[in-house]
Amino acid sequence: MKRRGWMTVAALTVILGLALGFAGRRGHHARTGEWLGGSWLTEGWFEEGEPELDASELLAIQNAPTVRWCAPGLEAIPGGGCFAAPATAREGNRPRPLVIYLHGIFDPAAASEELSRQARVADRALSLGFAVLALHGHVGQCSAPEYATRVCWPSNERNEGAGPSYVAEWKAPLAVAKQRGAGGRRYVLGFSNGGYFAGLLAERAWFDAGAFVIARAGPVEPVRPTGWKAPLLLTLSDGDPSRDEMVKLDEELARGDWAHERFVAKGGHALPDGDIDAAMAFFVRQERETAKR
Repeated sequence: MKRRGWMTVAALTVILGLALGFAGRRGHHARTGEWLGGSWLTEGWFEEGEPELDASELLAIQNAPTVRWCAPGLEAIPGGGCFAAPATAREGNRPRPLVIYLHGIFDPAAASEELSRQARVADRALSLGFAVLALHGHVGQCSAPEYATRVCWPSNERNEGAGPSYVAEWKAPLAVAKQRGAGGRRYVLGFSNGGYFAGLLAERAWFDAGAFVIARAGPVEPVRPTGWKAPLLLTLSDGDPSRDEMVKLDEELARGDWAHERFVAKGGHALPDGDIDAAMAFFVRQERETAKR
């Protein structure tokens, strides 16, 4: 075969190899949510991560509003989040994984109970090397008229349409968290009203996370995956009024062949330390399993 012919065959072989490799990576991403490969594979040609922010977006972040209901030890950052990271997060170590906490319904004028939950989530996350970002919903989002002045998330079939706009608001706090060392995988823990929203994030594929924990919440119909079936942990209690809803969610996930785990505790409608510890252990396991791939 002439030299030109050999060059043509070699070029086609390289192109075919790249195409097959990219297809394989896409298949792996569809199953796991993770991209295979390193260096240029994750930082260059085929990267589908978050784009770098331009000057106007950076200015928008600097001017984004903050909130004042952060628990001690967490800092109010632009975009309405409360953030904390391990002390070594900015010292050139690997990017820290990030736990995103979604609160239950609370009254801004009497937020001590919610702030306690936020602080306990942060303490446990930080002790295991995670950064933590506590986000907040909106006043007026609650469906029940008696909760008109409280802070809520989209949590049912009537108001779930607002969900994507809430996620869009997270761009600023997520960017700040990444700048401060929390550029690793993201994990979502949602309690009560925030648990319903966490379920929507996973089921409707509104937010890319390595795993979700739904604590003391329930389903939003229909329960079926729009994207890949992210790892899920359900935490429930026999003494919780939401128990039947959690059991229903458990059953619907099983019917849809969505592999998930359960953690059963005692007590009422609360987020006890045992639930938080179970959530963090679940996230740690996901981190270790990802590192093995």
